[in-house]
Amino acid sequence: MKDAIVFLGIQGSGKGTQAELLAQHTGFLHVNIGDLLREQVNLGTEIGAQVNTIIQKGELAPDEIVFELIDRRIADCCDGVIFDGFPRTLVQAEFLLQHYHVVRVYYLDLKKVDAIKRIQGRKVCSQCGTNYHITNHPPKKSGICDACGGKLFTRGDDAPSAIRKRVAAFYEETYVLKKFFEEKGELKTLPALEPIQEVQDMIIEDIKLG
Repeated sequence: MKDAIVFLGIQGSGKGTQAELLAQHTGFLHVNIGDLLREQVNLGTEIGAQVNTIIQKGELAPDEIVFELIDRRIADCCDGVIFDGFPRTLVQAEFLLQHYHVVRVYYLDLKKVDAIKRIQGRKVCSQCGTNYHITNHPPKKSGICDACGGKLFTRGDDAPSAIRKRVAAFYEETYVLKKFFEEKGELKTLPALEPIQEVQDMIIEDIKLG
């Protein structure tokens, strides 16, 4: 059974950033469920066609599709997995416990109003997928990616109407997982508003202690 580290938190709490940094530190495979779903949409697959409308509306993809994409993505040879955006429902949490050894679940604590501010400022490169934020991590040239020169855009699921649905879905479906993992002794809450490196240092120190 592979080791797994999980990042939970409202949209905009920095799950992807912290998961990627930790993946570099541990050598574990970083699996972002949202990216896997968007990849299917961009490839024009059958799954992509099924979830495209769901993603644009800010709603959650069906559990069965999420499980299938995870199985496809994770290679037998990887040392462990860092999940970002999974699980999002209790059914997914049960799946996680049945198939992985959960080392730790990190909950990045962020207030709703702060989360919305962060999401509204996000931009993504249309060519290489690099993420930016107009306030916290702006490109050197407005609207242009530093890495490849591609144009930056706002994802469909970061549009105002989709943001409201995504935040509502988090509190309706995902927030309950905080208590679920807390009761199992696997959860550690971290302050998401702290500087990125400080949060990462807390995580690395916690893993050492564990």
